[in-house]
Amino acid sequence: MSRSLAQRPLKLGFLSPHNPFDRRAFSGTVHFAARALQATPDVSLGILGDYAPPRPVLDRLLRRRYTADVAHIDVGGLDAVIGLVATPLLADLAHRHPRLPFFHVTDATPEFLREAYGWHVPAEADDLERQAVSGAHATVYSSDIIANRAPTDLGLPGLSPAVIPFGVNLDALPDICPEKPPLDRLELLFVGLDWVRKGGDVVIAALDALKADDRRAHLTVIGACPERHRNRRDVTYLGYLDKNRRRDAARIAAAYRRAHLLLLPSRADCTPMVVSEAMAHGAPVLATDTGGLGAMIRASGGGRLISEFAASRDWAQAIRDVTDDADNYAFMADAGFDHVQSRASWAHWAGNLCNLVRERLNGNVHYIRDGRAA
Repeated sequence: MSRSLAQRPLKLGFLSPHNPFDRRAFSGTVHFAARALQATPDVSLGILGDYAPPRPVLDRLLRRRYTADVAHIDVGGLDAVIGLVATPLLADLAHRHPRLPFFHVTDATPEFLREAYGWHVPAEADDLERQAVSGAHATVYSSDIIANRAPTDLGLPGLSPAVIPFGVNLDALPDICPEKPPLDRLELLFVGLDWVRKGGDVVIAALDALKADDRRAHLTVIGACPERHRNRRDVTYLGYLDKNRRRDAARIAAAYRRAHLLLLPSRADCTPMVVSEAMAHGAPVLATDTGGLGAMIRASGGGRLISEFAASRDWAQAIRDVTDDADNYAFMADAGFDHVQSRASWAHWAGNLCNLVRERLNGNVHYIRDGRAA
């Protein structure tokens, strides 16, 4: 590392197509990532693009759109740029500023989005992704499963990406694992805007299976929920809650604190932030073994993975298995909570990323997994 770089703050630019001041954008990941980097010692971070804190009413009246136009951003004096889910912007940046180092941070490949989500992703996306990955000083994924498949997906067999898991998208986290209500009446939680992809129908069916076996249970839903389920006596529907609003953020935190379990029977997912958010509030997670969910659950010990082909009764049985033994339940809740406190914070992510940036700028190339050189 050069003496000048070692003795002064690292000057970084932060580039994303999402507004870093908006807690709703990209599930809050961009906001909390930028904030963590700004709080990292010996780092000076500049937000690149025409971004500002959202003002919904005024923004609608003025038809204001927050964007990052690479042609008009000022990169003077920067040591490097951190691009978060910013593939097209980074490809443009590499073309306009070929000598400026940049780091490509993302959670998926175009092929994964086609395969897992069934999205129509044009072939040009693969070309842009290869440009970004090939030009980056390092590519950083949020999960092992994407890092492991990226060389094949992108046709880059020599690619050795880093893996640094994202943090928890909440302003404040409990200092101690919250005490839960008695387990004789289960409090289940479902969070998701895509009812079908997130498996909301499976959650409802599992709730019915529990009731059929005389197991008392109640479900809270945040996000999407079909009208026919909203007025059930055993379902509380909170609707869409905006983390930019203090009252909504407090309701989200209260739902996590009250929940015994977060249920996530996703049919496709990358590394959903709700997993760490639930664990941070002492709620174990039962999730489908798909996408990056497997790595998140296995690394934490704070949940259980269930086959994507499991029936509703299998989900109900898994719920009973976890909650019928109070000691086992408490162990799982504590494991998830401890993992988030020690390994899944945004401060942990930012520190590991900045260490990687300094190493790569100094020419030290290591294979990084979860912030550790391998």
